[in-house]
Formats: sequence, C-alpha cells, structure tokens
Amino acid sequence: MNKVKKMITTRRVSLGLILSLAGLFYLSTVIPQVIESTPERIEVWRRGHGSLLWLIDAVNLHSIYSQPWFAAAILFAALALGLSSYDQLKITRNKLSSVGTASAELLAEGITVTCLRSVAHSHSYRLVRSDAKLLKFVRSPWGYFGNLLLHVGMTVIITVSLYVALTSRQGSLILIEGEQLNSRQPWSVSEQGLFASPLKLPGTIRLDRVRLQFDNKNRPLEVFSDISITDTSGRVETLTASINRIMSYRGLRIYHAAQYGNTFAITVTDKSGKSYYETIAVQQPTSPTEAGYSEVFNVDWSPDLLSAKYFADADKKTMLGSNPELVLRLTRGEKEIARTSLTMGSSGMLGEYRVQLDKVATWSKLIFVDSTGMPLIFAGFAIVMLGSLLQYLTPPRELIAVRQQNDHYLVYWKAAAFRDFFVEERDEVVRALQKGTAV
Repeated sequence: MNKVKKMITTRRVSLGLILSLAGLFYLSTVIPQVIESTPERIEVWRRGHGSLLWLIDAVNLHSIYSQPWFAAAILFAALALGLSSYDQLKITRNKLSSVGTASAELLAEGITVTCLRSVAHSHSYRLVRSDAKLLKFVRSPWGYFGNLLLHVGMTVIITVSLYVALTSRQGSLILIEGEQLNSRQPWSVSEQGLFASPLKLPGTIRLDRVRLQFDNKNRPLEVFSDISITDTSGRVETLTASINRIMSYRGLRIYHAAQYGNTFAITVTDKSGKSYYETIAVQQPTSPTEAGYSEVFNVDWSPDLLSAKYFADADKKTMLGSNPELVLRLTRGEKEIARTSLTMGSSGMLGEYRVQLDKVATWSKLIFVDSTGMPLIFAGFAIVMLGSLLQYLTPPRELIAVRQQNDHYLVYWKAAAFRDFFVEERDEVVRALQKGTAV
C-alpha cells in the first residue's frame, strides 16, 4: 500500500496527471464539442481530419466531459493530489517545529533571553517553539503553508470537477425569432454526467427578439437575445441573454453562445416540379462588406453539398439593412458546381434547381446548464492563488537560539527561500543583537 501511495504522490506522477488534464481541456477547444458546436460544423471538422476519426470515435472526443474515462482520470488525479496534500500538511508541521541549524548562519553568541526576545519582537519574529534547550522565532510563518495551500487548492478544483463531471447536465437550443419550443421537444444537443438524468426543457421557450450593437466601424460589439419562458402553470418570465452575461432561471444557468445571425427559409424546386424546403442558419457577418457563413451540409434534393453565406445588406453599406443578400453554393469535393444570389422574395437558378427566398429571420444559440459546484471550483483557484502568494512572496525567516550552559544563547538565522533578498534584514538583526549585548 505504501508503495502505491509513494508512486502516485511522486512529483512526476502528480505533474503528469495535471498536464494530462490540461491537455484534455485543450483538446476540447481544438476538437468541436457537441454541446457547443453544431452538427454541420462537427461534420466539416471530421471531413478535414479523416485520419484521426478512428481514435476520436473510439473514445468519443466530441463529448469529452461526459465520458467515463474522463471521470476516471479526474478521480485518479484527485486521489493523488489529496494524498499529496496530506503529505504537505505533515511537511508543513515539521517545518514549523524543525530546529536544524546545519544550513543556518551563526549570527551571535552569548545573547541573553531578554535581549533575544526583544530583538525578535522588534523585527516581527514570532515565537513558535520554546523549551529548556532552545527557542525558535519565525518571521512570516504563514509562508510555510504556501505549498500546502497550492496542493489543497488543486485538490479542491479536481475533486469538485469530478463531481461536476458526474452530475452536471446541459442542453443547447438554436432558436429562431418568433418560434417557440415546448417542454416535450428535444434539445438541439444535450449531454449529462454518468450519475445524472437528461435535462428537460424548463418550459415553453420563445425567442422574442435578437438585438445587436455595433462599434463605430460597424463591427458587432454585443448581441442580446430576449426570450420568454412559460412554465407548466402558465407563468411567463422574460430574460435577456448575452455573451458577456450569464442568466439564471430556477437553478439553471443560461449562456449565450457566440453563434447567432440570420436564418433563410428557401423553397427548392427540381426539374420534375417537386418542391423541397430548407431553413439555413448563417452566422452574423462581421462588417457590411464581409459575409457571414454557414457550414457545408448535405441536402435531400441533391447529391452535392450546399453552403451559404450572406451580407447584412445587398448594397453592402450597413449592418442593419432590411434587404440581406443570400449566396448559395453547390459543391462537389473542392469544386463549385453552381452558385446563385437571392434577396427577399426573389428566385434564381442553382444549377438545375430553382430556388426562392421566402423568409428571413434572426436566430441565436443558447446553452442551459444545470450543475452545482462551480463556486467551489473558483474557491479552489482562490486557494491556489493564495498559496502561490504565500509561497513566493512571504518565505519564512527563522531565528533559532540554542541555550548554552551559562543560560546565554547561540543565535542562528536562515531563510526558507530567496536568502539573498533578506540579507539586509539579517544584518539589522545582527546589529540589534550586538547592541543588546553591549548594553
């Protein structure tokens, strides 16, 4: 048992576990996650990384945080850090009580206990140990707890992260202005921890309006989505979500994703006269002269892939125009097969298909999260920061006085770290001791 404990608490293993978790968090930003992305975007990413799909699908890297192996990795890291924290507690207690002088400097000899106590007090050294043979004074004794707090903070972060991974649940919705979803309808995408049941819609949700703010260069500055939620009793509550503000609704946190823009309802008619209907969500453009883009996706009416982009105004002069221009493309591999441009109510030919733009509406994506423990994770980071400050800004300095036969003392001094920074302090203590001896 001791061998196992020693193995998992070694610095190499602990650091490796922390770096591994950091690597997984980084992977979740590189590999699109189902809860944050769209099926079309994930499909585009997968087409560009075909050689990695065997690994991605084998361990489900599109949904890292809900995987059993991710929870197991966090559990192992929490165990290792918890044991390390216990060891650090013992080390801290030993440092407080240690009276070794092998690495200390002899400052003075023949010092009376009265002089010693007076000098220590005047230089902010606290008495932490006293017996018949010696006295130990420490300045900034809380610095001994820096490394302990670093380990405790990381243990809190990892342990609470494990709890969140096992019990949290979340779902995302792509909402179109004016439309509503009731509690019987599914999420656009949802996931939950191993010990959690699927999250249900909190009621009937309606996107009332999407409002945009622009800077003086006509670039999107902020987006606001006004939503109404009606519960089972008929009570309606209105909320405004934005990217820079988290909203709360009956225990749920509502995040506004960075995905929003316009949807375009089109009618596609093939050569036989059969009609198909598509609603395409396209990301908001970043300026009047630049287009916003959709993902490339499959359609039922063509063997080729369809993609779209749009300009906020057909004249490309404003971001708040009432006449957006939609550009549709059919592609086969890297080759463009057909292209057409449409404005509201117009139609055009996309290869052999006639396409008409019927309706334009705004859309946005919201993420609903039900999880507890996040404040404790932030508390863990605060503990880590406090430990770092204590570790590097307040290293302890010790005065160790060893009693001689004549009831006078030999006085030693040492710094736990950064000794050269405290040379002046040491010299002041020496002068004070010499002055006290002279008196």
